[in-house]
Amino acid sequence: MKKIILFLFCFVISGLFAGKLQSIIDRADPGSKIVLPVGVFKGTIHITKPLILEGQGKGTVIDGEDKSSIINIDASNVTIRNLTVRNSGHQRYRLDSAIVVNNVNYVTIEKCNLENILFGIVLTNTQKSIIKGNIITSYQESVVDNRGDGIRLWRSHYNMIANNSLKYGRDLSLTRSNHNVIDANRITNGRYGVLIQMCKDVKVLNSVIHSNYVGILSRGSKDVLIDHNLVVKTHLATGTGMMLVGGKNIHVQNNSIMKHAQAFYIDSKAKERKMQRFIDHNVIALNNEAFHFHVLIRNNTIQYNNIYGNLFDVVKDIHSTPTVHNKVTFNYWDQYQGFDKDRNGIGDTPYQVLVYADKLWQFDPHLKFFYATPLLSIVNFIEKIAPFSEPLLLLEDSRPAREPFKATGALFKNFK
Repeated sequence: MKKIILFLFCFVISGLFAGKLQSIIDRADPGSKIVLPVGVFKGTIHITKPLILEGQGKGTVIDGEDKSSIINIDASNVTIRNLTVRNSGHQRYRLDSAIVVNNVNYVTIEKCNLENILFGIVLTNTQKSIIKGNIITSYQESVVDNRGDGIRLWRSHYNMIANNSLKYGRDLSLTRSNHNVIDANRITNGRYGVLIQMCKDVKVLNSVIHSNYVGILSRGSKDVLIDHNLVVKTHLATGTGMMLVGGKNIHVQNNSIMKHAQAFYIDSKAKERKMQRFIDHNVIALNNEAFHFHVLIRNNTIQYNNIYGNLFDVVKDIHSTPTVHNKVTFNYWDQYQGFDKDRNGIGDTPYQVLVYADKLWQFDPHLKFFYATPLLSIVNFIEKIAPFSEPLLLLEDSRPAREPFKATGALFKNFK
């Protein structure tokens, strides 16, 4: 068994030489377990050998005194557990963080409370590591873009990010980081709940993401699975639940996406080939817009979703661009007005989302304040029964469901 620095020894050291934690680490043999007592250790530390650094929970504090990054890890096989880490520096250009991990493998950070910090945990070129069960709370900066990411991965692969709580930070971000799993996290009051940029094989699972500016943003990524998440209540008039920009083989399934200005914002690229996005078995409800397409409605498979309580089911910014290469079937739309005479559960006629040239004023953001008012409801009704122009087909569900599906979407009861 590796040498263990005993609790009593650590207690004496911390009692006599507060702030000398670095000297304890320097004297420890590789593979040692350092057990810290309740108390405050001031200053930053640097770990350059395999070891376990374990505290007693909230009472064991490493205070960075607002100087820089607090715990710096430059060795593989390091575990940080049951510590409170607080008061990092404030400089974004150097990524001042509670814990920084660089160019290593097999690091575990668990059950830590990170508070009053800029960035929470930053992994750079770090593989096969675990971040789980941490509570990460950033400085109370009113401008969300000036905050740091709660968890940030850069070129870091095969990592597990699970059961963490992120509050008042900027993003949980992954950039050029492949084969990572984001599971059962709670992310609130930030900018992007989860930001996935130019990544491959990323899974976002079983998480509660609410009160952010965007729930999940996938940009230029491939082989992404977004499954069984509760994405609720974004901020601002443009708040978006799921933003999908480019990419390939994006699967969004079994999620509840509710109370947003736009449940989905989809930016398709003209050069895309074959199906790029698969959206199925979700609850898409109580939003201003269920699907907002930027330019093209292209390369989408949309099936078996419950879509109800939205002001608009489909909106497109540029209405003259084509709708091609989509597969839209078996969704429940509460605005569908067809019949099911043979009682097979499928509407007898397709559900078509039409837009009229004389209705384009509805998509002026300055007029969205008046949506659902009695005056606009009358105008919309008149335009449907006596249009002034031929309508443009935005989207068609060839076989709409007549009743909502059961057991679809993440459980709303998980949201508190």
